[in-house]
Amino acid sequence: MKHIQQKLTLGHLLARVSRLVGSRMRVNLEEIGLPHSHGMVLFHLWHQDGIAQNILARALHITPPTATSTLQRMERDGWIQRRRDGSDQRIVRVYLTQKARVVRDRARNVFEELDRELASVMTQKERQTLIDSLLKVQSQLSSAPGGDQTP
Repeated sequence: MKHIQQKLTLGHLLARVSRLVGSRMRVNLEEIGLPHSHGMVLFHLWHQDGIAQNILARALHITPPTATSTLQRMERDGWIQRRRDGSDQRIVRVYLTQKARVVRDRARNVFEELDRELASVMTQKERQTLIDSLLKVQSQLSSAPGGDQTP
């Protein structure tokens, strides 16, 4: 196993870990009745209800058409409402419904449990070093040509 790990590049390892975390999150959210894509949208809305749809798409690192189709499904299923901005009709704002508000605590528990699981294999110092390192990588990739400028 060590021999294989030594051949992995940093990019491959980050991609592998990202897929594993995403897969775990997907399974855990689906257990409480939330498709993964809905959970990520709701997570943002729980922090900023009424956000503009285009800003939400950037925050989720998805294209505007992908955001539109995801939000259409969520609206159809009763998770969100979309309304034109009162002062600028070009802007579509996304709002939580009561259904989304009710599941917030359960979803937060899913996010926190995964965070505890990830942190359990590291010391506090290792965890902080990993966070600092990943923030540096994110900053570098975001500022490179073609990078996503979303913080």
